[in-house]
Amino acid sequence: MTNRKRLWYIFGPVILAFVLILILFTMPLGSHYSAKTEQRAAASLSPVIFKNQKIKQQALSNKNTRYVPFFGSSELRRFDNFHPSIMAARYHNYTPFLLGQRGAQSLPQFFNITTMEDQLRDKKAVYIISPQWFVKSGILPPAFKYYNGELADLTWLKKANPKSPYDRYVAKRLLQMIGNNGTVADNAAKIAQGKPLSGWDRTVLNFRLTLLQHQDVLFSGLQLDNNYDRFIKPKVNKLPAKYNEGQLHKMAINQAAKDTDNNRFHVKNSFYTKNVKPHLKKLENSQRHFNYNQSPEYGDLQVVLNQFKNNNTSVMFVIPPVNGRWEAYTGMDMQMYYRTVNKIKFQLQQQGFNNILDLSHDGNKPYFMEDTIHIGYAGWVKFDSATSKFIEHQQPQPRYRLSNKFLTQKWVNLIPTQQNLNQFKVQELGK
Repeated sequence: MTNRKRLWYIFGPVILAFVLILILFTMPLGSHYSAKTEQRAAASLSPVIFKNQKIKQQALSNKNTRYVPFFGSSELRRFDNFHPSIMAARYHNYTPFLLGQRGAQSLPQFFNITTMEDQLRDKKAVYIISPQWFVKSGILPPAFKYYNGELADLTWLKKANPKSPYDRYVAKRLLQMIGNNGTVADNAAKIAQGKPLSGWDRTVLNFRLTLLQHQDVLFSGLQLDNNYDRFIKPKVNKLPAKYNEGQLHKMAINQAAKDTDNNRFHVKNSFYTKNVKPHLKKLENSQRHFNYNQSPEYGDLQVVLNQFKNNNTSVMFVIPPVNGRWEAYTGMDMQMYYRTVNKIKFQLQQQGFNNILDLSHDGNKPYFMEDTIHIGYAGWVKFDSATSKFIEHQQPQPRYRLSNKFLTQKWVNLIPTQQNLNQFKVQELGK
């Protein structure tokens, strides 16, 4: 082997890495995605879109196509004929930009929101809150890491204020999720302790953030599921040309009756055959001990509310139901469920978030659900009716009044009886 080849084997990879970094840093961040890419991104439900920022920022800033963020979790993937993306394509003057899949609870949604603050300022959004997020442990680290990325973490850290109880809370939760190793963890630990980042911390943060922003521009548009062409476009013309809620409700009932005719729970046949029937016997009374009354999720929701307040975002919150037939079989304590809903609504309403679509008592309505826990069919029709009116009609200027008390363990662990809520209101918020 010649000396030249030997030197290339030693230094070649370093040179190539340097060239790649140079390309990334000199590539313009203003690169523009096509309208088709925006359209695919809005329905892709891709964790890549969730973690990163450029496509979301461009789409939500696009004045020619009105995209509205719909924050949620696994229900957003239920693309039956009445899904909000399909209804909007047929009838409305906006397009839902879907943000979330299974496991995308309030904490990852918080970091998602930090990547598009300018696009949410003085705008509207829809936020689906599932009471089933509010388990004792809160979101688990693997689920958080699936939706969270360093780009969002660094974007938040760049603006984090160690004097803010909200940012100190987020820093502590971030450390619980990612552990204590690495640059993000080191910086988050300082914020959690109320300490500012040093000049060197910010130099490293800005360098890494710039690199990740260029990577985002270069690669994010290449990793999109084409749900628009697969699930939305083929179904748009199956809906009537003119919007009529009563007619759509009847269509939804008829479609659901055909799709759920192999089981007594009114869940979609394919879901029942694959996910329920093989385990039916052992699932009986399996939810007797479920409890959503006490959870870190209440604190995580509070930091999301603070972001909406800071951005003056007008938000409709949707609380979905569970399948009443299924919950009767699995033994869930529905009074516990409704107490959870009351606690969520109390947290929202006490702070001025009054646009709430509470569907929690609709789980026994015919064909309101697609499966055991996800809205669909007639449920989507009612959902679309309320959210479209909220989006298409002018809303009063939000008047939010946040209280740090909702970050405390006292609130997180409060059993939400009416008496306890009244006492919390008087003692904690009435000052």
